[in-house]
Order: sequence, then structure tokens, then C-alpha cells
Amino acid sequence: MTPATTATPARFSDWIANRQQQEPARRKGERTRDRIRLATVELLNEVGYRDMKVADVCARAGITPPVLYLYFENKQALTADVLQEFLDDFLTRGDHGEERSAYAAILDANRHWITLARANAGLMRCLLQLSEEVPEFARLFARASDLWYRRIAHSVVRRFPSAASDETTIHLIAHAMGGMIDELTRKLFAEPDPHVRKLASSVARTDEQLAHFVSVLWYRALYARDPGPESDAAALTPRLTTAIARSRRSP
Repeated sequence: MTPATTATPARFSDWIANRQQQEPARRKGERTRDRIRLATVELLNEVGYRDMKVADVCARAGITPPVLYLYFENKQALTADVLQEFLDDFLTRGDHGEERSAYAAILDANRHWITLARANAGLMRCLLQLSEEVPEFARLFARASDLWYRRIAHSVVRRFPSAASDETTIHLIAHAMGGMIDELTRKLFAEPDPHVRKLASSVARTDEQLAHFVSVLWYRALYARDPGPESDAAALTPRLTTAIARSRRSP
């Protein structure tokens, strides 16, 4: 992941707004386009793609529909524009320092993803739903996911050469584990599943505990062993700590 000089706000709409405020004054047309994009992000997160109307975007942006169509062909093109940035830029940013170990790096990435998935549940739901309905969005999501997993594989091989596999195998492992995390966060945040949420609340009551839980699974898949004592952080519940300790004693 690309290090950022400042922490990434958890909500994509806040990040967009902050970035627009920090940039120098530009032409009126560019400022209008920015207002349209910010209004779209807010509405997608609030009501989703199916219920978002062009008229609502225009009302929030303070423009008329003919003005919007000067910049975007239709609602789908507008949505694609903001979701492209959401995937390619926002989700790969974070306030990453010098990690102490491979486990710390994995934990940092999972903590970042869980935080953003919760804060942008509406956008995640929109992205998942559109990926099932519109081939363009499916390709967009698949391309961004593969880039993310490729970066993980390269980072593991370069920085932590004690991994049990070569880069190609690690790339596939990252796809498998990433798909698991995507499905879990979908059922917890984007499209809540009461049964999964109940399970999670009994094992990992906070997002920090959830990040440790999935990070241990990631570490086992990548290194074919359990992480060291740092995984037994105070954030872990007794149930998780006991499970990790038992697995370490197993032959």
C-alpha cells in the first residue's frame, strides 16, 4: 500500500471534501464537477445506486440536470467515476508507519480495511450489487482487487522472505484470503447477516478484535504457522487467546 503523509479519513465523502478544500482555486467548471462528485458519493453511501436519482444529485450539488449532463453521460457513468477513485485510490491509502513484523503489517492492513468497510457500508453495498448486475463494475472491482492482492504478495516476498511460498502462490493465497474478508465484511456491514453478526459479537466484540482474528488466519495461510506473542494483544478476547494458545501446542 502507498504510504500517506496524513491519516485517511474513514469516510470517503470526508476524504473527497477535505481534498477539494485543500486544493487551490480552479476554474468554475472543475469546481462544479467536484460538487457533483461529492454529492454522488454522499447519496450512494446513504441510499445506494438503485435509489439514487439524478435529480437528487443535482439538488445536493446546487445545479440543474442539464449542467450535470455536461460532465457525465448518465447516472452509471457518474457512479463509475466516483467508484473508480474509491477503489483505486482511497482504499489503498492509510497512515502506515514502519511495521515491526509481518504480523504487524497484516494487522495494519486488516484494521484499515475493516474501518473503511464499516464507515462506507453503503458504498461497499453499491459496489457489490453493481458487480453482480453490470459487467463494467465487475471488471472494475476485479481489477482493483487483483492489484491489491498483487501488492500484498510482492510486499511479503520483498520484506518478509521467511514466507512459506513463492510470490505466485502468495498471490493466490491473497486472493483466497481477501475473498474471505470481503465476504465477512459484507455480511457484517454492507449487507448485514444477523447470524454472522451474532457469531462475530461472541468471538470478536470490537473491530480491533476482529482485525486480530482475521490477521491470525492470514498469517497462518501465508507462513504455515501461528504468529508470535504480539498476536496475543490485550485487544483479543479470552476465547481468541485460548484458541491461539491451543493451536501452538498442537503437534
